[in-house]
Amino acid sequence: MAPLVSAECYDAALRQEIFRLPARGASVAAARRRVRSQLPVWGFCEDVCDAAELVMSELFTNALVHTGSEQILCVLRAHERRSLYVEVTDQGGGPLGPTPRDAGVEDESGRGLALVRALTDAWGDRPAANGGRVVWAQLSALTS
Repeated sequence: MAPLVSAECYDAALRQEIFRLPARGASVAAARRRVRSQLPVWGFCEDVCDAAELVMSELFTNALVHTGSEQILCVLRAHERRSLYVEVTDQGGGPLGPTPRDAGVEDESGRGLALVRALTDAWGDRPAANGGRVVWAQLSALTS
C-alpha cells in the first residue's frame, strides 16, 4: 500500500509545511496527525493545536465530500508566532465555494463551517490555479 503522503515540502525558515493527500476517508485522520505533530514543534500551545486540528479536519472533510478531487493539498503556515494559517485546496468538481448552513438539532451534518467560523479569526475561499478551490482559515495564536 502506498503511503498516504504522496508529496511534501517543509521549510523551517518560513515555518510552513505543505503536504498532499489522496482524497479518501483515511486521509482526514492523516491530515489531523500532520497538524498535531507539526504545531508543537513550532511552539504552539495545546489550545491552538486543538483548534487547528479541528479546522483542518473540517476543511479537508468538506473538500473530500463536496468535490470530485483525487488529491487534496494542505498548507500550514505560522506567521511571526502570532497567527496560524490553514489552507486546503481541492481539484474542483464541487460547488462554487463553501456555503455555511444552519443545521437543525436533528441534523447529523452541516455544522463544520460554523465550527470553523467559531474557532478562527477569519476564513474564506478563492479559486485555485488548478480549477479547484482554496479554502483557508486564520487563527490567532500565542506560543507556549
